Amino acid sequence: MSAFALWNAEVDTRPWAFTQDLQIAEFGRMVRRLRANDAWASRLAPRTTFSHLDDLLDVPFTTKDDLRAAQAEVSAARPLGAFQLVDTADLVQVTSSSGTTGAQTYFGLSRNDWMRWKDRIGNAYRTAGVGPGSVVALTTGMAIVAGGLPYADGIREAGGLLAWIGGQTTPRMAFGMDRIGVDVLVATTSFAAHFAERCAEELGRPAPELAVRTVIAGGEPGAGVPHIRRGIMEAWGATRVSEFMGLADVLPAMWAECEVGQGMHFTAAPDVLVELIDPVTLEHIPWEPGATGEAVYTTLSREASAVVRFRSRDQLQVTAVSCPCGRTAPTMRCVGRTDDMLIFKAMNVYPSAIRELVLDAASSVLSGTMRIRKSSADQVRFDRDIPLEVELRDGVSAEDAASLLRAAEEAVRGQLRVRVRVEPLPMGIIPVSDYKNALVYTPADARS
Repeated sequence: MSAFALWNAEVDTRPWAFTQDLQIAEFGRMVRRLRANDAWASRLAPRTTFSHLDDLLDVPFTTKDDLRAAQAEVSAARPLGAFQLVDTADLVQVTSSSGTTGAQTYFGLSRNDWMRWKDRIGNAYRTAGVGPGSVVALTTGMAIVAGGLPYADGIREAGGLLAWIGGQTTPRMAFGMDRIGVDVLVATTSFAAHFAERCAEELGRPAPELAVRTVIAGGEPGAGVPHIRRGIMEAWGATRVSEFMGLADVLPAMWAECEVGQGMHFTAAPDVLVELIDPVTLEHIPWEPGATGEAVYTTLSREASAVVRFRSRDQLQVTAVSCPCGRTAPTMRCVGRTDDMLIFKAMNVYPSAIRELVLDAASSVLSGTMRIRKSSADQVRFDRDIPLEVELRDGVSAEDAASLLRAAEEAVRGQLRVRVRVEPLPMGIIPVSDYKNALVYTPADARS
């Protein structure tokens, strides 16, 4: 009997160790199934029996470069490349990555895949606060990406009324928020507060007078940072901010924050197995409070285009292993990506860590929008102070903010042993998109 036959509606409250045991057993069945595909057969280790988490260490990782390479050569029979596992006639949907860090990759879904995706993404939305009676605004403008049609399906699966307002002009989006009576907003972390200001401008009254009381924020780290969270809540008059995270390559929504608010629960079992590894030694790290490591994912049930031990590059910090809500999956915050890591002289630093300290010191004068400027796209090392562009709140001048910005520079230097040069800008200078805003940019990229 497949391990999946053992799952029921109580999946979220089963002991986490039991969840992992079932998934490890299913991992072996998945490996045996993939061996029928030539591209996968050449990649998988000889082992076919898995009884312990460390048994997975014999199986090679899959990386983003592997996925792109598998799609470098396609055919009419295999438009999704070498890792396509079913006939194109058996696909019902194609989803793509956003392409923000390189060429887009595409993933197909069979009808069974699509049904399971809807169920798991719906579970993430239920965890984040969507249910019958919720009127949910989806602000993503692109249907094919992870935050598009998959999110729309998940919102409906959770019982919410979908108001897909993304992709329109800002005045139309603001009008829809008001007319439809949206009470749950789904947006990227940086767009959430920005959109409140634009709604206020377009409607001629403060955003807290609208019906929004829950904001589900994802697409980029930050919604768990206290100052950013508080800013989003104040901008909308909201009572809850739920952080949300997934990957197009694996499952568009795998982590969601419950009403307790201590971090995101893993909501993708039984269809996805997640490992926590040390990014240097590549060994497993136990799911214990305070533990930090990289998330590695395997799609256990996906028929059309599987990924095995996919290195996400997302660095997670475990915040708890129990929760008053009753869910048993660990909770975590995403503290950065190894792809984003910078080097100041001999010190490694995540841009998100710099942002958190700057906001801690100077949130009273900052809008929260900021970005690090690189001289070239491939720059990682900084031998001089890292230039950090920050947006001032409306009505705050550079002179007014000077002392707090100096304090922010000192806080970064004292706690991270990294020097930044804070450059204050007026509100609205740094562009904010409705889909994924980078904390690092190059001027050449901004002009293209």
